[in-house]
Amino acid sequence: MQNKKNLIIIAIVVVLIILILVLTKSKTTVPSEQTENMPETQESLTKMEVPEDITVPELEDQLENKEIAVPLTVSKAGPQTEAMFRRFEISAEKDKYTPSEVIVNEGDTVHIDFTVIDKEYDITFPDYGMKQTAKPGEKKILEFQALTSGKFLYYCDLCGGIEGKTKGYIIVVPKKAE
Repeated sequence: MQNKKNLIIIAIVVVLIILILVLTKSKTTVPSEQTENMPETQESLTKMEVPEDITVPELEDQLENKEIAVPLTVSKAGPQTEAMFRRFEISAEKDKYTPSEVIVNEGDTVHIDFTVIDKEYDITFPDYGMKQTAKPGEKKILEFQALTSGKFLYYCDLCGGIEGKTKGYIIVVPKKAE
């Protein structure tokens, strides 16, 4: 009888410890890799309206503005979807992201190869709950589905955060009404 009581107490303690660990981890850790998109109900300090008359660059586009990223890969995101998979490269050097602006359509899967040249940088996407830090010569990958339209600021926490000069934008163009 005493052994059965002890086993029940131990089981309850183990369940409580696991529950505490799960709840604590989900509240206190900043994800260093991709996580699920943040709920739309949270207000964002880094989201703005999409500029008027903006177009999503395609593979062959030759843009005058070199700050706008041209995708290196564009393909269907899935067999029965209009959404596209778009792969971009962004580098960080001399306290600047190059290119600094990525434009995609709502629903697209965005893949970013992030490479660091001269010192340690991070790339923080607060509206998508993602952050990657890289040292010179390292490449990190960020991937997410652009589910909400808007112009979203991304920045380097190590370089001054939102107020620093190392920043860029992900512009998610809304779906056109049919």
